[in-house]
Amino acid sequence: MKDSIKLSICLAIMLLSSTQAAIFGLFEKKQYTPLVMFIVPKGTIEECDEMEIIVTTVEKELNTKVQRLDILRDRFARNLYEKIDEIEFKGTLPLLYHRESRQSIYGLDSKARVRAWAKGRWLSSKMTGIDERGSGSDEFVGDGEEGEFMEDGLTELQQLGRERMLERMENEGSEE
Repeated sequence: MKDSIKLSICLAIMLLSSTQAAIFGLFEKKQYTPLVMFIVPKGTIEECDEMEIIVTTVEKELNTKVQRLDILRDRFARNLYEKIDEIEFKGTLPLLYHRESRQSIYGLDSKARVRAWAKGRWLSSKMTGIDERGSGSDEFVGDGEEGEFMEDGLTELQQLGRERMLERMENEGSEE
């Protein structure tokens, strides 16, 4: 009798612990996402906290998930961050990395740019803020600014082509 009571108590404890584990998601299989954000604990770096807000809004808007890896608490995350950072040697946080398009966003950036990154769109060198000389630039073409051109970055031939294209568009618009 005592053995059957002990057995039933052990079974009840095992059932309860497996139910708790299922409730807290311990045995839940993680869903793959190509989007990774390397961060540090909240309150450590202000840029990480601000980028967290931007990424959370983009996640809700696009109905997607960004995997967050804390490089101070997880050795695997730190090693992965170092491997990805070997490409550009920037060493800044937060780092957004797209596994499929292999694109990175270092530091704090605009919501439009994070949105384009999350969609897997190609971020040009103008968008990354690096011009041909390798120096930083704050100008980039955002998600909703496809029709706008940066005139100072165009060659003479490109500027001439742009002017003729605008003239042609105006002429087609006036004919209608």
